[in-house]
Amino acid sequence: MISSKKLNKNIAIIENVIFVAAFAFIMYKMLSTYGLYIYQSIKGKGYLGAIVDPLYKHQYYLSAVSVIIILNATFLLWEILSFIVKLLKEEKAISSRGYPKFKSIFKQVAVYYKSSFLALLIHELLPKLVLLQWLWILMPHFQKLQLFTVDLSWYSWIYGYLLWELSSWLFHFSSHRVRFLWCLHSPHHAPTELNMTVNWIHFFAEGYYSTFVFLVIFTLFGINPIMVIAIVSIDSAWGIFIHVSERALRDGRLGVLRHLIITPSHHRVHHAKNPLYLDTNFANVLPVWDWVMGTLQPIREEVKTEYGISRELDVTDFSDLYFGELLLLFRDVKNVAGLKNKVLYILMPPGWHPESKANTAAVLRQQFLQLNPSLGITSKQKFFITLRAPFRRYKLEAEAVDLPEQGIIEVKKGPANNKHPLLKTETKKAFPL
Repeated sequence: MISSKKLNKNIAIIENVIFVAAFAFIMYKMLSTYGLYIYQSIKGKGYLGAIVDPLYKHQYYLSAVSVIIILNATFLLWEILSFIVKLLKEEKAISSRGYPKFKSIFKQVAVYYKSSFLALLIHELLPKLVLLQWLWILMPHFQKLQLFTVDLSWYSWIYGYLLWELSSWLFHFSSHRVRFLWCLHSPHHAPTELNMTVNWIHFFAEGYYSTFVFLVIFTLFGINPIMVIAIVSIDSAWGIFIHVSERALRDGRLGVLRHLIITPSHHRVHHAKNPLYLDTNFANVLPVWDWVMGTLQPIREEVKTEYGISRELDVTDFSDLYFGELLLLFRDVKNVAGLKNKVLYILMPPGWHPESKANTAAVLRQQFLQLNPSLGITSKQKFFITLRAPFRRYKLEAEAVDLPEQGIIEVKKGPANNKHPLLKTETKKAFPL
């Protein structure tokens, strides 16, 4: 009988062989396709045609999508190639040769890219078109339940995109707060290095849940199928870009754009496992619903992002990365007593235990903010603080007691006055009337 240690070793060897083949094939396809499109652009086709041609047809969203796709392809190849060149230069300075040197290089490449390329291979081999077919097959049935329908006017597009962002936020939020859904989503968060290939890492069954959420909300609230195609194209293209690594784009805040859209900086926060950053920035393009729901968290210079998930994990062990959380959930459900606790293990947040919630993301973040309250102040809180300031000032004036005979105004000092900057001074000279 084969021991578990030997079995794991054999599985690792098979994974590594498949990874090398997948890496070589996918890189060849990406480089050849990129080069071909660049060459065709010289003739007015290729990437250039993909941007210009839709403009003549007034399909502006296709031009926007094409620009983002070109940026994605360029950054993606730059990330991988620059990493390999840098790695080879570093290894060149090391005296070791032969197999030890190859093993060292392979291990570092595997940490960054093994899970991404194997996950992409799974998605390519599985019938991924079933998701789209399922969407279009079920859509007519859900459309019978539509509350209303919208046209293709400009304000309908705004409504449609806000509804899409709400659907995306709900899907993403629930994937972090329901343990079974987290098991499907966790492979995407498992890598300890963030780069654009991380966007390839998704458990294949997660797509069925996301499609169902979008299908229900979009059809019930009357979104036109043409609008769905355009919105999905833009959202998917930008969703890839925000995974860009710090090697390819060091400052991912994008200047003033960080106040208007979700930037790579926002998404780096989302992928971080630091207590401050847990379960924040669920949006993909527009930060509207993160702002409304209070989950928008800017990156803080004081808290350097640490990527990955909370449990110990060897990211080069693809089987554990891809299936590990499901196996751990199965173990917990099997071992816990009582049907109620079994169901709660499936539906409650990751880290929940029948006797404690101490390891859930919400509690860990709350404990961190109790010690570092200033780091958790969001733009929403700043907005309402600014909005309330005039009313506080008015209340301050209303509480003032005018003492003209002494030429001073005395301010009543209550318990709350000690902390607010407007309420630091007890007395001040009055202006002459």
